[in-house]
Amino acid sequence: MKLQQLRFVLAIADNNLNITKASQVLYTSQPGVSKQLRLLEEELGVEIFSRNGKALVDITENGKVILEKARFIMETVNDIKAYSSEQNAETRPVSMQQFATCA
Repeated sequence: MKLQQLRFVLAIADNNLNITKASQVLYTSQPGVSKQLRLLEEELGVEIFSRNGKALVDITENGKVILEKARFIMETVNDIKAYSSEQNAETRPVSMQQFATCA
């Protein structure tokens, strides 16, 4: 399971189960989003979304749990990134350069 796959399924859910819209929001291809969804569902052994043919029509009960946990994971990842940025900003040494000017 990859963070990218979690981002993709969240984007699908947030865009009314529309993979094309999700791919546009993610700045990636629709086939790539579809493939990552399929790979994640295969890895987990559950369907996240129910389908009518190729169209996604609803979020399954398993999908609701997975999406809730995926949101928590992505929020935690963002918190870690924000914390790390703050720490780097506090500990980063200030460097100054002096340039000679020609008169």
